[in-house]
Amino acid sequence: MFIGHYGPALAGKTIARAVPLWVFFLAVQFVDVLWGIFVANGIEHVRIVPGFTDANPLDLYDMPITHSLPGALGWSVLAGLVWALVSPKQKRIGGIAIALAVFSHWILDLIVHVPDLELWPGGLRVGFGLWNNYPVALAVEFGVLLAGFGLYLRVTEAKGLVGRFWPWVFMALLALAEYANHTAPVPDDFTTAGYMGTITFLIIAALAAICDLTRRTR
Repeated sequence: MFIGHYGPALAGKTIARAVPLWVFFLAVQFVDVLWGIFVANGIEHVRIVPGFTDANPLDLYDMPITHSLPGALGWSVLAGLVWALVSPKQKRIGGIAIALAVFSHWILDLIVHVPDLELWPGGLRVGFGLWNNYPVALAVEFGVLLAGFGLYLRVTEAKGLVGRFWPWVFMALLALAEYANHTAPVPDDFTTAGYMGTITFLIIAALAAICDLTRRTR
């Protein structure tokens, strides 16, 4: 899953309104940010298997640090604690919201991944495999994203003209990113691909920050 992960990020503003949207956007992709760095440095591994799933040819056979259940829980707790320590306000609810945002990544991955998510490192692997039916998986992604977007619009309001149209432009850019993610050539250098994936997530978080600058909570 790619853009579907941002649905919980948008919905996060209904729980902790003091947490900037860009922080939520970074939180929901935190384990993939780490995964990109780990893959680039040979700590976790992926291989190309043509036709592996209907959505993509990536066999994510080794990612126990970022995508195992204990790993996802650990990163979630860590992120929540860091926010609770550094935030000037809404420390408790903000920390809980950030932890939930980080862990939402594993829950949504469980829906689309084939069984490659370990319940413990080296243990049973799970995944409902919706990537084997890409049109349905894509519908789920957009459904989750749009549900979060609707909640975000309900709890925020524009500060001016840019704030009125930017969220819609942002959604269109996310849709284009999903299209590019699905149609881009298969990478042959996972060092570069890992870092590029991480940079992509950071750019998207930066675009979310424009929402923070142009809209406010009600």
